[in-house]
Amino acid sequence: MLCETPSRRVRFAKEELKEYPVSEVCKVLGVSKSNYYKERKRTEKEEKEEEKAVVQSFAENHGRYGRIRIRKELQRKGIEISEYRISNILRKNGLKAKCGRRRKWRKEKKDAPQYLEENLIKKKFEVVQPNYLWCSDITELRCHGTKVYVCGIIDVATRRIVGWSIAKTQTQKLVQDAFRMAVGRNPKRPENAVYHSDRGCQYTAKKTKELVESHGFRKSMSRPGKPNDNQPIESFWRTLECEMDDIRSLRFEEAARTIVNFIEMYYNADRLHSGINYMSPNDFFSL
Repeated sequence: MLCETPSRRVRFAKEELKEYPVSEVCKVLGVSKSNYYKERKRTEKEEKEEEKAVVQSFAENHGRYGRIRIRKELQRKGIEISEYRISNILRKNGLKAKCGRRRKWRKEKKDAPQYLEENLIKKKFEVVQPNYLWCSDITELRCHGTKVYVCGIIDVATRRIVGWSIAKTQTQKLVQDAFRMAVGRNPKRPENAVYHSDRGCQYTAKKTKELVESHGFRKSMSRPGKPNDNQPIESFWRTLECEMDDIRSLRFEEAARTIVNFIEMYYNADRLHSGINYMSPNDFFSL
């Protein structure tokens, strides 16, 4: 079935009937030659404008957005374009969105008493109350001459990074500093809130347990060999490692600033998240 508008009929003809004489195409479409050329010129202009908008969106987001997020962003600007069309434009211009990398898992060190807890949240993505469920984890990055350890805490309902800390060593203090930031920024929390983590020694330490419980949180831990129990924060690490600017050539202080800028100025403030209806975490939290 032919498209309804003359412009779309001409676009259809441009792709499907391009091997036929213009006179025959006009008969099929039911338009005059003058209207055919006029509409074809218009569609070519529209296509150039669409291509410019897609390439601009890709560049403004530093290659972090693929076809889905680019479409959502352009829709907010009043530009309707299909994901298929966006994919073709990206391919035509040699553009490819950044993709994730697999994380290497480390063995636990059991050189101190452990305070283990049960996994309290089985259906984590059904949580809709802000600050009811926080998930925390530590990731290791490399910069010039050293390693960078980042502890992050994500609020599952809003996908906000509510607390973070950065250091050259992976210690209890790294975890505790991130938690103190999170509770300081979010004084209003529901009763019986849950703080979830893996079973790393930084999280099973007595001081960490006491700090968490002193602020009214119930402690929850992933099951052994089940990293997916902590999937919300693991997903964030994949996003950070994939979309953040490369820090391997930076000194520690510069690398730390780059990480903070990514978290606060981009991820929380601007990045469209599929899990919250393609809104930024801060905007979703403000609803």
